Amino acid sequence: MILGNACREQFKGSSVTIDLSGDWEFAQADSEEWMPAKVPGTVHSDLMANGIIEDPHIEMNEDQVQWVEKQDWVYRTTFNVDQSLLSGPDVIELFFKGLDTYADVFLNDVKILEADNMFVGWKVDVKDHLIEGENRLRIYFHSPVKEGMKKLKQLDYLLPATNEQAPEGERTNVFTRKAPFHYGWDWGPRLVTSGIWKPVVLKAWSRAVIDEVYLQTDEASQGSAKVSGYVNLQVTKAGNYVVELDTDAPKGSFSKQVELKAGSNTIPFELELDHPKLWWTNGLGDPHLYSFSFSLKDETQVMDAYHLDYGIRTLRVVQQPDERGHTFYFELNGQPVFMKGANVIPSETLTPSVTKERYDELIHNAVAANMNMIRVWGGAIYGDNYLYDLCDRNGILVWQDFMFACALQPGDDAHLENIRKEARYNVKRLRNHPSLAMWCGNNENFHGWHEWGWDRMFKPDVKEFVWNTYQKIFHEILPQAVRELDSLRYYHPSSPIGYGGIKADRTSGDEHDWTIWFGQKPFSAYGENVPRFVSEYGLQAFPSMHTIKQFSSPEDWTYDSKMMRHRQRGRMPYVRPGFDGNDMIKWYMEQYYEVPDSFPDFTYVSQLLQAKAYQTAIEAHRRSKPHCMGSLYWQLNDSWPTISWSTVDYYGRWKAAHYFVKKANEAFIVSPVEKNGIVRVHAVNDYLQAITGELLVKMIDFDGEELFSQKVNAQVAGNSSVVVFEDSLVNLVDSDKLNRVVLSVEFQSGGQIVAENLLYFKEPKDLELPEPSAQINVGKTADGYRVTVFSEKLSKNIFLDTADGVGHFSDNFFDVLPGESIVVDLKTEKQLDLEKDIRIRSLNDLEKIDD
Repeated sequence: MILGNACREQFKGSSVTIDLSGDWEFAQADSEEWMPAKVPGTVHSDLMANGIIEDPHIEMNEDQVQWVEKQDWVYRTTFNVDQSLLSGPDVIELFFKGLDTYADVFLNDVKILEADNMFVGWKVDVKDHLIEGENRLRIYFHSPVKEGMKKLKQLDYLLPATNEQAPEGERTNVFTRKAPFHYGWDWGPRLVTSGIWKPVVLKAWSRAVIDEVYLQTDEASQGSAKVSGYVNLQVTKAGNYVVELDTDAPKGSFSKQVELKAGSNTIPFELELDHPKLWWTNGLGDPHLYSFSFSLKDETQVMDAYHLDYGIRTLRVVQQPDERGHTFYFELNGQPVFMKGANVIPSETLTPSVTKERYDELIHNAVAANMNMIRVWGGAIYGDNYLYDLCDRNGILVWQDFMFACALQPGDDAHLENIRKEARYNVKRLRNHPSLAMWCGNNENFHGWHEWGWDRMFKPDVKEFVWNTYQKIFHEILPQAVRELDSLRYYHPSSPIGYGGIKADRTSGDEHDWTIWFGQKPFSAYGENVPRFVSEYGLQAFPSMHTIKQFSSPEDWTYDSKMMRHRQRGRMPYVRPGFDGNDMIKWYMEQYYEVPDSFPDFTYVSQLLQAKAYQTAIEAHRRSKPHCMGSLYWQLNDSWPTISWSTVDYYGRWKAAHYFVKKANEAFIVSPVEKNGIVRVHAVNDYLQAITGELLVKMIDFDGEELFSQKVNAQVAGNSSVVVFEDSLVNLVDSDKLNRVVLSVEFQSGGQIVAENLLYFKEPKDLELPEPSAQINVGKTADGYRVTVFSEKLSKNIFLDTADGVGHFSDNFFDVLPGESIVVDLKTEKQLDLEKDIRIRSLNDLEKIDD
């Protein structure tokens, strides 16, 4: 074994941290075929890197790697420790920031740790186990499936694990504190990983060290703010020390002389800040962050330091009785804020593969779509610290689930204690982030008990025990951790759930509105009996053909091919045997569009279908403000290249829906809607200031003839939704022209168009679209190209593309009104052939596309 993580730093009294994530190797247990390994990583990614398995993202390779989950694996490395490091400090700790999952850790052949939770870090004092010179570190990972199966067999009843992709009676994920989606979900593969999924570090310190820091904003206004908190110190030698805070927050710095005892010491503090800059969400203001640098000193040197960026803000969830039930909204710095966003999942199934660049892309896509909230969903992982740093900097609030989803949990004492440890660890880890909005106990577990028949699965005595376990976890263990460690944040026991712990009923709490998609209701249902806060809803679409080409072959390019059925994980046998998400896409397509024969056109129309659904939903939710105060669709991103509810695919390509979401989420929108022969135009203003202007309403036919025009003066109060125009449809257009007209609405203020929208009166399949007339003109810019799209007659859903899918268009899938032009920027570093590399299609000319 020729490995070596060097530990050459000299210990001089201050704490020293050494990264041990360098040279590792791994082997299947009971094998001596050692191969290079990457840490952090997973056994699957290491097997790929060594050519042992094919990439499970491609074709149906996933099926060929299922043997990996049933094996035990061993990782090992060596590191050198010199005499200075060995003899100088009082404490030398190994810190494993993440082990996935059942791991026995040996240092110099002595077992120092048995780990059994992916979601926590593990610290071990190893000073007595280290030797001068070479030290051997070995980690034995037990198969999580086999370990889970041992626990499953100890029960004489089955616990539901709805989404695990395994036969009933073999679903083991509930027994292991590990990312549930690794076991498969209705949008992702089954890749049950093992490995060192976060860094390993060695930390040495003497006398005293900063263990943790906590900050909370007690009061905040433009004039002043009160911030309190504490610094927790671990001390081996009692004595006098100095705790200092250096901050750019006004009048916030301090220096305290403290007398510390051996053991744990907590130093509280209170700050009163003059005229602070408050932290605001995206679209409302600057998410200002102050720098807080804490240091611990003795009489000669800095012993330890701790830095964080912190935003001053107040946030609460308001649930007050009203005429329809109870409100459910977030109040930021005293202002009710409508939450616009999406659910997010890890950007990789092999979770350590998520780079900072992928996190950057994720939050960039959220900000670009005018979001102010994401939901970190409970069937995956607690996010990396960097994710929350990005949300802090960009004004994106985080609805944070604990990692429980669509399943019930075992109730043995060891499992409950493991959950308690996990909750406390992650609450402490994330609580200083101003972006962290709330904690939620689980995803759909309460709903599953009441609506999916779980309460009828068990004999009476087992039912009582299982329900008491649920109560113990989600009404005692988790809220206690929040109450004790993060008391100012709201705890929501489950999602969805109504006020006071009742089933979600749309009059209070939050709702997962799956009546559209799983329930096959029309898109118009989004506007009927609108819930108070919609934390899930969605409709699937195929990714772009460029993405499809990266994981499949031409012979796979039909919606019902074996490959596409394999890639589709949504199953709906209640519709009919074998019915899946691909069939549901086609079924919904038949309701709204002509179903194309060619597969490229089918994927294009599937994206228009999804975009139409999401625009309809978001506008309906926002029109219902303040009754409804949140719209988080499922889902922003993918964990592998697939067919799913995502609006941005695995390779970062925006689907049509993401462009539509961006427009529907703008801070000020006009939303026209026709119901029962009445046309109304709603103006929705998320700004805190009123907007005064003029609404222009025009009815035009597809050839450009103006049939109706009217201007209306309007003032839209801040943070409101109002009707600014209303008239009977018969006053606007003759009924025999409804399939050839579009209503155009523009809101102008200060001489500029600040919002615009279109309304058609027939579904796309029933429109008499004119022959294609769109033309493009392309010019070079500093970072790509500028594309001007002109159309003599109406062109519907113009789709701009490049030959190889490289580059990003600032707008896409848009309509061009007769005689008008739309200018779009293409950002790309690639030199394009303007005659061949920029392509255009529209709904007008599907049959004319050369497949």
